[in-house]
Amino acid sequence: MELVPFKMGKSFYLFKFAVVVVLIGSIVCPPVDKTNPELKDPNDVPKNEIEDSGIEYNRYLQEVVQLLESDDSFRQKLEKSAPEDIRNGKVAKELEYVNHHVRNKLDELKRQEMERLRHLAVEEYEQAKGLGIPHDGRLKIPGHLDHKSPSFEPEDLRKLIVQTTKDLEELDKKRKDEFKEYEMQKEFEHQIKVKSLDEENRKKEEAAWQEAQKKHKEHPQMHHPGSKQQLEEVWEEQDHLSPDNFNPKTFFALHDLDGNGVWDADEVKALFGKELDKVYDPNAPEDDMAERYEEMERMREHVFNETDINRDFLISFPEFLEQTRKQEFERDQGWNTLDEQPIYSEQEYNEFEHRRQIEIQQLIDQGLLPPHPAGMIPPHLAAMNPPPVVPQLNQMTPEEAAKLQQQYAAQPQFVPQQQQPQQQHPQQPVVVPNVTPKIAIEQPKH
Repeated sequence: MELVPFKMGKSFYLFKFAVVVVLIGSIVCPPVDKTNPELKDPNDVPKNEIEDSGIEYNRYLQEVVQLLESDDSFRQKLEKSAPEDIRNGKVAKELEYVNHHVRNKLDELKRQEMERLRHLAVEEYEQAKGLGIPHDGRLKIPGHLDHKSPSFEPEDLRKLIVQTTKDLEELDKKRKDEFKEYEMQKEFEHQIKVKSLDEENRKKEEAAWQEAQKKHKEHPQMHHPGSKQQLEEVWEEQDHLSPDNFNPKTFFALHDLDGNGVWDADEVKALFGKELDKVYDPNAPEDDMAERYEEMERMREHVFNETDINRDFLISFPEFLEQTRKQEFERDQGWNTLDEQPIYSEQEYNEFEHRRQIEIQQLIDQGLLPPHPAGMIPPHLAAMNPPPVVPQLNQMTPEEAAKLQQQYAAQPQFVPQQQQPQQQHPQQPVVVPNVTPKIAIEQPKH
């Protein structure tokens, strides 16, 4: 018996993607350690990204969406709703059509979420009390539910949709900002390492650095994302079909992996594996997998900007077919990779470098790090993750104080240099632990 995949209307998927799949393009992922030996297949696209979305209330969000998906009446109303009404939360008024059994479950979910928030408030108060930080004991009002009502009402659904959209936009901006800092941190580590070397080794290091960059740039030209040439390459090499028989309808169906009639962000990103392999090899030390991930996100954004006509975060077959009929689809304009354009300006790097110098000096002044001759920053400390700027206690939130205390407790305890017996040992490279790319630094062994 042939199994026919269940098809839901596109409007229902608009609701799901308004509060769930929108985050596919907004996930904040920490920079990938390109030296990690357990690195997964770079072409694997996560399939349940909501669990790692960075949204504090993601479990509540996921369970609410799953419950609403199970209600036939609500689904029918959503299928008739305008995309804009779903994105701005107006669709919440349709909650009155949800059956009594589902409403009861939604009420229970809200009760559990309120209880979770209450426990968080108690923990926050206890942490503040233990650290001697003033706290008024009041619970921060959450933006993703209506705290005035004990039951799950339309206002709860509206707030959940609106707050999730807002939070995901902020997470998307954070991802981009973190990538920029990641790139500046790499440059900062390189500069610190170069300054710590003698003239001969400095020249060798600079030559090796330039050679790695040159080698990374020696790759085939990438196809324009979403162009006929790029898709035909997928059709031939990934789908193993004849390039002479490319068919948009067949291609769309082949890559509609869940059979729901639309492409979501995951399905679009899965089309870029072959292109990304041309530039980023996980086994090549000069290729950075954090940059590969950012490249994939940029390509996804570009395809959606060109093809997603109604901006519903989904690409339907009519939208895809319309794109294939444009003259631009036939022309392969190529694609400028990250190494072909500046990630940050000179001013941004200078500000970053100055901030890093101040942060490290603050820890030295507090006795948390050893002093260094002539005011120079020790190379092995400069390559550490940027330590936080320490605010005054009365300016810190309980969460910041607890996090700061944990960070300091986890740091190695350094003995002041004047108390250490000075012994001569051959220099050997020390690999600095960091989420940023690890580099070997010449450091005297004590």
